[in-house]
Amino acid sequence: MRRRLGIGAVLLALAASSMMASPAAAELGPIRLISKTIAEQATEASAPAVSADGRYVAFRGTIEEGRTGVFRADLQNGEIARVATGAPNQADTGSLPSAPSISADGRYVSFTTKLPLDPVADTEPNSSDVYVADMSSSPPTYELASALDGSAQAIPGGSEAASRVALSADGRKLAFVSGGQVYLRDLATHSTTLVSVARDPLSGEMEPGVPVTGGAVFPLFSGASLSADGTTVAWVGTHLPGQVPLSAEEKQAIEVAEGQSQPPIGYDEPLWRRIADGPLAPTRRIVGGAFSGLANRNPTPNSANGWLGVASLGLAQGIDGLPQLSADGRAVAVIGNPTEASNVFLVEMSPGLGAAQTVRQLTAQVPVRPINEGGVINQFGTVAVNGWIFDLSISANGEQIAFATARQQFPLAPPNLVGTPPSQLGLVELYLIDLEDEALLRVTHGLGGPSEPSLDGELEGRNGFGASAPSLSSDGSVIAFASRAANLVAGDGNNADDVFAVSDDSAPRGGGTSISQPAKQRTPKPRRRLVLTAFSLPNGKVELLAVAPSRGLLRAQAATSLAVGARSRRLGTAFAQARANRPVKLLLALPQRLRHLARSPEGVYATAEVSFHPAKGKTVKRELEVRFHVHPKKRGGKR
Repeated sequence: MRRRLGIGAVLLALAASSMMASPAAAELGPIRLISKTIAEQATEASAPAVSADGRYVAFRGTIEEGRTGVFRADLQNGEIARVATGAPNQADTGSLPSAPSISADGRYVSFTTKLPLDPVADTEPNSSDVYVADMSSSPPTYELASALDGSAQAIPGGSEAASRVALSADGRKLAFVSGGQVYLRDLATHSTTLVSVARDPLSGEMEPGVPVTGGAVFPLFSGASLSADGTTVAWVGTHLPGQVPLSAEEKQAIEVAEGQSQPPIGYDEPLWRRIADGPLAPTRRIVGGAFSGLANRNPTPNSANGWLGVASLGLAQGIDGLPQLSADGRAVAVIGNPTEASNVFLVEMSPGLGAAQTVRQLTAQVPVRPINEGGVINQFGTVAVNGWIFDLSISANGEQIAFATARQQFPLAPPNLVGTPPSQLGLVELYLIDLEDEALLRVTHGLGGPSEPSLDGELEGRNGFGASAPSLSSDGSVIAFASRAANLVAGDGNNADDVFAVSDDSAPRGGGTSISQPAKQRTPKPRRRLVLTAFSLPNGKVELLAVAPSRGLLRAQAATSLAVGARSRRLGTAFAQARANRPVKLLLALPQRLRHLARSPEGVYATAEVSFHPAKGKTVKRELEVRFHVHPKKRGGKR
């Protein structure tokens, strides 16, 4: 995968690509409601998982005579097939199928349930187990996956799998959790491997088959991620001294913190292990304490809430902190930073890389100021209420990351917000980072257009309400997600979570913005691409880097409203001659009378519209969010 781990690297990459046209950021098509049949809309639906080929979406919902369980939708013809459900109108007491994952071609779907689908192997009716359904037959056949090594019998005590990320691409390997430990099941060989093994403190080597004392999984993040190739497992772990190398100070602080809680869950952190490297493969910290600002270097009883800041972020708010893996497991997308608000990080786990090449922060929180001081807020006077990152997903190729947040401003650039944020507060929205183009796109919006927020008429954008559970196809061209919003498509009337899908402009797709049968597929017209990247310079100016498809004139103009309800003001204009497929700089500066605003903690956010006027053909326009902000220059680039 490409490693874009610094602004300097972005500039070099653009310069190196001056002889070719960079791909444009994905232009997303209409949002389609997936959780429906011809006759009815689901009562509720959630936890979608899209197949790597982008054809199928597995989800949990209630549909078809009130059946609750896991279904599979075919995006080509709109058909809904039952994977595993309870009886019609059966009350769900936590026993019905949930947490689906799906294989690359959609044939296999995994899920967790207490239903004894294999009564011979599943002898504990009140314990949850993990199954894999083979959808090549109708009705599907089921195989119990959370089984003992070399056996078909269920592991005693119950097991659970994470939704969206538990199943390998071929559907033959599955990661799950049982008894506070992480396991990997190979359905082809009937082998079950303990992933969360103990580490010998003297030799430093892993002890195959020996579970970590005190458990390995933080209970509120139950489950584990499995890479598509089945080689790598990631999870949120606790009791780090028994699993990974630590400094003496870290070990002491963690042990003290964990000793104050029962069970021992005082400190948690995302962990990673490449099982394909053999039984002695080490468990590694994805971030570790060595990276300032990403985790607590020396956790204490007051700060030992770990990578996700359990107390400060509030897990009751719906943050899903499970690490997400690329197809080969080398790229990891994680939610972190327990300071003011959670953020998105991309971590490269390939061996031989230094810290600067390993971790890249992709979002940053907006500085918080009270309303009466002119602060830019999301709600209740603080970004942390609903400006957290609640959920995320990474594409198999590691080039796209989807995440859910109610945050409306993104001061860390690149990636740059393409287009404008919602015109008012609403529910949590879904965003997509395209690392190929260093662009940040808003996926969800109301029927009125990109400026309309997601709304349901009752709930505000807090506690994670709104978009959730994003899932990306292999190349990121299809995004499935759940949302409680009632205005994403026409006719949505269940006032509950539904499952939706959206495709980019380069993939065939059907459907529209209403609850109806998918429309005929169409072949999109070729696009003339204008690629933009913006940088906030230390002196308070904004530098735009534009790559146009041919010779012509580039015109950049920034505008913003300096107060709620005020008309938009023009802030600056710049012109430049474009050369075909070569980066061109445009410099924007605030007017003299407004330059003092760039010295405030937030600076000035504005929308920059860049228009390209070619010698022949139509004008092409693009918009992105920029920030005028005076700040110290940091080593390694301009921010």
